[in-house]
Amino acid sequence: MSTAVITASASVLVAVLVFVLNQRAQIRQERRQARLARVNSQLRELYGPLNALVEINERVWEALRDSGLPRKADRSPSRADSDWLRWRSQALQPVNLQMRDLIVDHADLLIEPELPKALCDFCAHVAAVEIVLAAEADGVRDRALIVHPGAPFATYVREAFLRLKREQQHLLAAVNRPREIPAK
Repeated sequence: MSTAVITASASVLVAVLVFVLNQRAQIRQERRQARLARVNSQLRELYGPLNALVEINERVWEALRDSGLPRKADRSPSRADSDWLRWRSQALQPVNLQMRDLIVDHADLLIEPELPKALCDFCAHVAAVEIVLAAEADGVRDRALIVHPGAPFATYVREAFLRLKREQQHLLAAVNRPREIPAK
């Protein structure tokens, strides 16, 4: 074989190799961009607002506890304090309804393939409190059949939000990284 044929063959091989490597890099970049778009949607439409609302309700709950919120036993329907009922129905429940609606309306953006137990328990609690509030409007005082999941709910939302924020930062760094130009 002549040197010219070997050189031409090597040039063609290098060109094909560069083409294949560029295609693979482009496909990886497109996948990262698609994943970033998904994570951005999850944060913007579900986990970001949900996390903010959890923090708001947690702050209200802490303030209520610090201000002398009646003990759980003293919040029974027959002994419920009017201040507690007002805070529950005017501050906590409206935010709970917003969170429930976010979860239901954007369930397609959940990280997991199925509704996590903490979210399911929370949504069920909100429905139970809606029944209690309707009964109170009719003069009947009763306890919600399903209790608030408490810390597992807040922990799930906070951890999911932080997990997505970390992934978003990682993807942003990868997507914005300048592409290397192969040597000629």
